[in-house]
Amino acid sequence: MTKKKITNRRQQAIDTRNRIYSAAIELMEHKGFENITIAEISRKSNVSVGAFYHYFESKNDILAEIFRKADDFFSTEVVGIIKGKPTSGKITEFFIQYAKFNAANGVDTTKHLFSPDVKFFIKKNRPMHDLLADIIREGQKRGELRNDVTAEELERDLAVMGWGTIFEWNLRDGKFDLVKTLKRRIALMLPAMSKSAQTRQSG
Repeated sequence: MTKKKITNRRQQAIDTRNRIYSAAIELMEHKGFENITIAEISRKSNVSVGAFYHYFESKNDILAEIFRKADDFFSTEVVGIIKGKPTSGKITEFFIQYAKFNAANGVDTTKHLFSPDVKFFIKKNRPMHDLLADIIREGQKRGELRNDVTAEELERDLAVMGWGTIFEWNLRDGKFDLVKTLKRRIALMLPAMSKSAQTRQSG
């Protein structure tokens, strides 16, 4: 099937939306999310306030865009990166990429995401969480991971560990290596998730 060509008008709309998003992230990094206004974002991205509202419903929608970009990244880029690896390697690489994505966004930006008011973390059918659950489910079918716990439960356990690590990274103002720390913590969790651990516990 031939890929549909993006029209100039559509490309211009994509570029404008990305410019608004980038301006908002840059302002957020310098001033904090609560201290920036839509008028400031519009000025920095060289669009009218009306144009801002054409692409984003509110300032909070900028935060939602970060989650959408994460889902796009995992469903397109990370799928290819983990291909061919064993289950443990896929899970480890998943969290390495998760750490890199958050590190690239920066501490000041991610601090605003880790709030009880931001519900995207527990939103159902998010591609990045579905990908991790699929990796676990496949590992269970292969007999590599324990099956006395559902793939969804194991996915949530791993996700909570990842969120907790990034929350700590935020609290400490990014003063430790996020990739190394997440990689080490995954290495500690994986043995407890293995089929052999289940066998030992039931024996």
